[in-house]
Amino acid sequence: MRAALLTLLLIPGGVLADAASDEDEALDACLRCDFDHAFVVRDQNPLLSGFGLPMTMPTSVPYGLSGRIDLFWGSTALVQERGNEALFVDAETREARLTLQGSFMDTGIGWQIQLPYRYTGGGTLDSFIDGWHDVFGLPDGARSALPRDQIGISYTRAGTRRLNIGSSASGLADIQVAIGYEIPTETTLTAWLTIELPTGDADKLTGSGATDVSLLLAGQRHLSTRWSVFGQAAATYLGEGDLLPDQQRSLVWSGMAGVSVETWRNLSLKAQIDARTAAYDSDLGFLSDAIVLTVGGDYRFESGWRLDLGVSEDLAVEHSPDVVFVLGIKQDW
Repeated sequence: MRAALLTLLLIPGGVLADAASDEDEALDACLRCDFDHAFVVRDQNPLLSGFGLPMTMPTSVPYGLSGRIDLFWGSTALVQERGNEALFVDAETREARLTLQGSFMDTGIGWQIQLPYRYTGGGTLDSFIDGWHDVFGLPDGARSALPRDQIGISYTRAGTRRLNIGSSASGLADIQVAIGYEIPTETTLTAWLTIELPTGDADKLTGSGATDVSLLLAGQRHLSTRWSVFGQAAATYLGEGDLLPDQQRSLVWSGMAGVSVETWRNLSLKAQIDARTAAYDSDLGFLSDAIVLTVGGDYRFESGWRLDLGVSEDLAVEHSPDVVFVLGIKQDW
């Protein structure tokens, strides 16, 4: 595209040169206005949400200050048993995450801070999900045998109960800070170092009780002014936490890949797949690897605000929450 525009610029005639210049500037402005099309998500498994597994990170360093609020509302109902392990999870999770980010002048270095608040307990989604499954003939799993809108999390190993949660809890979760460097390349690519600080409480499932560190690469490529592909790859070192510490692993790999298309005016539709390795040594699906699909879209208002709406489903069934509703609001200044 740029090679073609450069050729037009060399053709004599002010009209052709001006037209090419205008198109090139329009494309640059389009690409600068919103580099990041991906959903800002991560696995909302209540037994993992306290760990410092990274959220979706920006693929470029912002020119100025930007902020966003992301809301996640999920539901899990399952009973798993294998070998000497047994797990029961009936819980609703809600998380609100405030993110502020900016850059250090024109150095290509950016910063980010995330302030999350998390709730795990009973809820109101069970009847809606039951109805959804009935309408579309989807399997109901253990839901039909469990009481609606109640909280219960229990894990037993070798005859010993390692985890028993029977009441709702909420509070400030682990704060995450990050620093990134935008790598000069034709593809938008940024390397990030993220650190999650133990400001939450493992007993409330709002933290792990340890400091976790991630290194990751986040990238995006515009195939045209309408189509974009994006991805992320990360390695996370988990400090020794307070939740099932004798089974916790010290290294978790995670990755994401997705595609976005602008369909009408400022409306884009998108889909992405997030995957991670296990954070625990266990034969149970909910404590092992996971693959999550998120679909939905975003709308960019003329005022600069962007609204994300999506829903996440567990592609690897019962390895992550049954469903998570995603809402995000972003603004650049």
